[in-house]
Amino acid sequence: MGSYGPARLLPAARRFLGRRQLVAILVIAVQGGFATTVAWIIAKDYLGRDAPVFAPIAALATIASAAGQRARQTMELLIGVGLGISVADALLYLVGTGAWQIGVVVFCSIALGLLVAGRSGALVSQAGATATLFATLAGNQRNLGLPRIIDAAVGASIGFLTVALLLPLDPLRAVDRAASPFFTNLADAIHTTARALAAGDQDTAMRALERFNTTVTTDTTRLDDALRAAEETVTIAPWWRRRRDRYRHYRMALDRLAAFTTDVRVMARRVATLLQYHEPVPPPLHQAVDALGDALTHLYRDTSTGRATGRPRQSVLDAARLAGQASRQQIGTFGGTVILQIRSAASDLLRATDVSPQEANHLVRDAATAPDDGR
Repeated sequence: MGSYGPARLLPAARRFLGRRQLVAILVIAVQGGFATTVAWIIAKDYLGRDAPVFAPIAALATIASAAGQRARQTMELLIGVGLGISVADALLYLVGTGAWQIGVVVFCSIALGLLVAGRSGALVSQAGATATLFATLAGNQRNLGLPRIIDAAVGASIGFLTVALLLPLDPLRAVDRAASPFFTNLADAIHTTARALAAGDQDTAMRALERFNTTVTTDTTRLDDALRAAEETVTIAPWWRRRRDRYRHYRMALDRLAAFTTDVRVMARRVATLLQYHEPVPPPLHQAVDALGDALTHLYRDTSTGRATGRPRQSVLDAARLAGQASRQQIGTFGGTVILQIRSAASDLLRATDVSPQEANHLVRDAATAPDDGR
């Protein structure tokens, strides 16, 4: 019993609740309850619906959609509702109501949804669900298609307004949470590659490469999703528009880091091959890789604080300078490709600091070809 006492249960409960982001859960729950209530009132009291089912459903579906994808998913929802209602209304008029008729209606709605949208889940599932609901509730009533589509549009609009105006979450808080592991894990993978070079350890190089292919890829997807959600919020929520500049800084950095991430992943693969063939590794080579990792860390600090310190550019140019020094020492074929990838990565990372492509290439070339200064 002692192993399950309060001393162990309370920390576990805190970790569980911390991961669930209780504030976000509470906000979404409040938004959902408010939006469905308002949608019901408008549809019933102002549009005169006896059973305004579709308005609150559409409102809730809009709020429950993944942040950053509400516009697309809401459009698919409305198309799905229209498709489901139209198919159900037409078929019920021809074949009547009943158990097998519902099956035929749902079959036709889903088939038509797949034909129209391919594998778009929101549209297809909404068409099927709407057809089921409509066929079950409509009975022998006819010509309900357009009113129900209007109900769904009203509900979706209420959902959007609720997300924009009622307790909208800080759009960049999730971005900050997603950016930290992205930058940290990417920089760690680069530094691990540098350690592998310094120690001549192929196993360490392979672990770094695996990290690029798994952890960094996952982090990139999460950060991109968080940025899409932030874009939606800073666009539709009036009091978060002051966050637009910081959002754009993040977005620009991530877009330009895509090429950098590819460069360093290829570099890590070349490092593993270099070590496999026991090619010479001049000291400036692993120092250049280390400098790339330092530059990325400095870039994250500048991006997260919104202040340009100049340290990312200096570290990038240090990496290019060291790569140039390594190229003038004994180096093998794969070592030469590592140097090329370092220079390419340095140029792409400079672009993330708002340097033009032409200027970035010029700065890297000058740093790589500068005479050794004994540093």
